[in-house]
Amino acid sequence: MSYSMAYVSPTGTEYEFLDGSDGEPFVEFDTLSGFVGMFEDTPVQSVGVPGALVNFQDRVIQQMAGTFTLVVFSREQWEQVRRDFSTREYGTLILDNDGRFELPVRLAESLPSPGHVPSVGSRIEVSMVADTGVWLSRASATGSVTVTNWGDVPVWPEIVWSGHDQSVVLPSGVSFPLPRVSDTYRLPLDRRASGKAINESTGKLVGTDAVGEMVPVGATRQFTVTSDARVEWSVGVLDPWN
Repeated sequence: MSYSMAYVSPTGTEYEFLDGSDGEPFVEFDTLSGFVGMFEDTPVQSVGVPGALVNFQDRVIQQMAGTFTLVVFSREQWEQVRRDFSTREYGTLILDNDGRFELPVRLAESLPSPGHVPSVGSRIEVSMVADTGVWLSRASATGSVTVTNWGDVPVWPEIVWSGHDQSVVLPSGVSFPLPRVSDTYRLPLDRRASGKAINESTGKLVGTDAVGEMVPVGATRQFTVTSDARVEWSVGVLDPWN
């Protein structure tokens, strides 16, 4: 099995997971631990019936955690690392393993203080958490779009559009118009979004007549959008290495 992995910081700095380096900061590959999804099922037991039944639709996906060791070669690099990892802002782990997977991550705890003046070969232990709980394989398409959910959690697509006279047809057959806008807006079909679309530049919200619809695990659904709109979605997997 061949794969590569990198961390892209909130500021855009990229750190490769390598076994060595030419003097640039890197992550020791063999220190990688965790970063596999965790979940909790609720078995239902019945009196007189052995075992239990599990409804996988009721599965609760927990936060994902993981650790690795970062190697730096100077005090300046050590200071840059402390700017590139945050407990509030998200960086991204990127895994290429017969496909690209992304994991938004932040520090689970602040980076440790140095035990000495940082120098060549100084090692920093990094502990991170992913609130999504799953790795994401992203995709987008226009027109009549077939979304296949081969992952471990439901897929809630998003509609991205600009301009006038745009509309959406959902898998159920329900259709609705998109607001007339001049900038680019993003409409999550997740029920938690309450039909609100967000301006990608300003963060301004606009209400729509949207109805939330998802693609269940193992299912395929059809979404249709007009010419100046596209469907974006992410398939979430607990274990991107299998």
